[in-house]
Amino acid sequence: MSRFDTIFIVRDIREEALDKSIASHVLNLHMHAKLEESSADIPLDTLRKYCCYAKSRVQPKLSEEACHMLQNMYVTDRAASKEQRISKKTNGIPITVRQLEAIIRLSEAIAKMHLEPVVNQSHVEEAHRIFRISTLNAASSGMSSAQDSPQELVPMIRKIEEAIKRRVAIGTKISYPKLQQEMMLRFDNQRAIDYAIIAMVKSGDFQHQESRKILYRQFGNQA
Repeated sequence: MSRFDTIFIVRDIREEALDKSIASHVLNLHMHAKLEESSADIPLDTLRKYCCYAKSRVQPKLSEEACHMLQNMYVTDRAASKEQRISKKTNGIPITVRQLEAIIRLSEAIAKMHLEPVVNQSHVEEAHRIFRISTLNAASSGMSSAQDSPQELVPMIRKIEEAIKRRVAIGTKISYPKLQQEMMLRFDNQRAIDYAIIAMVKSGDFQHQESRKILYRQFGNQA
């Protein structure tokens, strides 16, 4: 969900009963796809038209009440993030204007789904709920970073981060696979490279674009 800058952690838990349940669900989707589509409450063609109409005709604007709510949420989230970093002595996810803009985009999208011309408080509340169960939960559950990585990899991760900063100038873009390949030629440690890139995205040095295929260097100190 790069458009909304949210982070969802998906864990591959190997458990026989769960694996069977997932496999059964996927197979049933394929076996009964036509039947489910025909019996759906909203025909697929109608849903497509609805989405096209909402996208082209509805451009929601923030109400004054929604703005006040967003402001209060931003201040509260910033304070909570700072407290978490102090109490747990971890980097956490820094709450910046970037996260505020993500919640605003989510609020506008929710209003657009309802064909509402104005973003109200209920839209903001739902957007913030999604932000909490995604990005904030990812932070509290220990999303990978150099701080959380195995100790033996930390020196290597730091070197890779410095090399990436020298390679990618602020305000420029690079293909995610290309950056990985270039770093592999220098460091030959895929795990450390992955940790380094994730840590830089988490800290805000990089932003994912184009369905995570592109990395955009936002800010940070040049090495």
